[in-house]
Amino acid sequence: MLTDGFGLRPYQQQSVDFVTRVLSSQGHCAVEAPTGSGKTIMALVSALEARREGEKILYLTRTNSQQEQVMADLSLISAKYAVKAVAMQGRGNLCLLYGEIEGEFEFSSESLSRFCSLRKRKVMSGDPRACRYFNSRIRSDEVRDFVLNSHHTAEQVLQFGSEREFCPYEAIKYHMKNADLVIAPYAYYLNRSIGDRLLYSMGTSRDRLIVILDECHNIPELARAIASFQISVEYLNRAEKEAVSYGDKELLERVRASDLIEMVRSSISSLLSNLSGDDRRMMFQDFLEEVMISAHLNSFKLSVLFEALQVFGEEIEQKMESDGKVPRSRLKSLGSRLIAWRDGDDSQLAAIISREDGGTIQAVCMDPSETLSVLRESRTVHFSGTLEPFGIYSRITGFQEMKHIVVPEVFPLDRRLFAYDDSISTKYDEIDDQMISRIRDKISDLVSGVHRKTIAFFPSYGLMEQVLDLGFEFPMLSEERGMSQSDTMDLVSDYRKSEMPLFAVAGGRLSEGMNFPGEQLEMVILAGIPYPRPDSRNLAIRDYYDRLYGRGWEYSVTFPTSLKVRQILGRLIRSDRDFGAGIILDHRAAHFRKFINGLHPSNNLVEECVNFFRKFENEKED
Repeated sequence: MLTDGFGLRPYQQQSVDFVTRVLSSQGHCAVEAPTGSGKTIMALVSALEARREGEKILYLTRTNSQQEQVMADLSLISAKYAVKAVAMQGRGNLCLLYGEIEGEFEFSSESLSRFCSLRKRKVMSGDPRACRYFNSRIRSDEVRDFVLNSHHTAEQVLQFGSEREFCPYEAIKYHMKNADLVIAPYAYYLNRSIGDRLLYSMGTSRDRLIVILDECHNIPELARAIASFQISVEYLNRAEKEAVSYGDKELLERVRASDLIEMVRSSISSLLSNLSGDDRRMMFQDFLEEVMISAHLNSFKLSVLFEALQVFGEEIEQKMESDGKVPRSRLKSLGSRLIAWRDGDDSQLAAIISREDGGTIQAVCMDPSETLSVLRESRTVHFSGTLEPFGIYSRITGFQEMKHIVVPEVFPLDRRLFAYDDSISTKYDEIDDQMISRIRDKISDLVSGVHRKTIAFFPSYGLMEQVLDLGFEFPMLSEERGMSQSDTMDLVSDYRKSEMPLFAVAGGRLSEGMNFPGEQLEMVILAGIPYPRPDSRNLAIRDYYDRLYGRGWEYSVTFPTSLKVRQILGRLIRSDRDFGAGIILDHRAAHFRKFINGLHPSNNLVEECVNFFRKFENEKED
């Protein structure tokens, strides 16, 4: 066996045996294993053992930091078993050229692909200046060994390519066909057209593939995002500027592109004028009829205008392409979204009007299982630390017949403290200035009284900012809205090097995927249960599952909320030497006690935490 002599722990070996057995007969299985149990190693070894001759492995992750963990564990495996692997990211992360010649970074994968193709064609036609990074070094033995045989991350390949002047993206793509295993972002594969190109580069097909889904609890929301779209007044304003700057083409007689944009914008404004709250659900036809009535158009002419706008956008992209720029057009995107709205299916998508971004219409995917159908064409292994209740996960994703195994807690429960304060509420209709002040005081008491490396997670930026506005007597670090990946990593670095607490948002970049081993994180404060907002989007999803299974609240509220809570508390314990306290400031934590071993109410959180950490003082000294 592949695992002979590998030194797997008994529960890891049992998981590997389970996965290989199920994959050989049914094709899909899931493993729920706690934080620190070695899920990546189990996933890799399982797939390598189950792989049939000629098959390849695709390891899908949500974040770049997870890619780094996979490469690190592959290095351990490859000390005994030869595994050729590459880590792939999008052109936007790996293209060295466009950042040199473009001042703005708003583009689609399609537009950047066209930009790249044009430059490559010019190079191959004898003009090496078109892209100095697209050169013969891509195919060299030195680059092949660095990309394929040394388990380097995509970021390391990027740095190597910058130093030696070759294209990191093209090098990874070129050598991918010789890889046994490819690591890629979820969105790279769940989008079928992009996934098809990935498979072509890998030299395989879906039926010759084992797909590992790392932190698979994320895939329902990722799939919903892929299948959803929106049109905002803010976006319309930017599209209008583009139309004017490129001649404002006449789409129909006496109807220019800017005229159509104004029709759409005024129709959104008209719908907003009758909106009593922040948002509401409507029918797709409601908006189309609003446009037709206000513009005195029939449905045929409206469709012609939508399609003509898309064509105008394509012409703009061709002009940009001929000028050597990244061919991106908001008008093309707007046209395609309007066509998608025209064809929207009210049984599968929820049409919503909201006040966001000056007014927005959005089409929200209620059932992600159709988008996830691409996964069912391969053999799949689903790994996560939070899948309970599993029946809900399997139905949401469309893997109803999938078998699963649960790995029990692998570290002693007495090395963690999970408690909650039942005098606090962050419920929408219960939170006020007095409650916000109490939350601030509780956090202040815990940070000042316990003196441990702490991250406080909030259900939303809004609540975090309200608490921060009250001020603290100690310095702190905080996550900000719209932070870039590099700024986030700088923030994490500052936190690791200092004693300052870090304030972050549940569901953000820091709530999962980041490792804080040992003394880097000793106390987590969850300042409120991160329930989904009771907006029209989530109500539509709840109603959909109510009609389907009669349990809409469980599917749309309890399940995703329990995942977030457990993921955040899971930041604490990463090894058998770790210990930590997870504190929830919300009485509704009681609803999740069945999911979290040892969670209990506490009348004195500071005293209980101090006494808990005192038990491990000798370990810290050692």
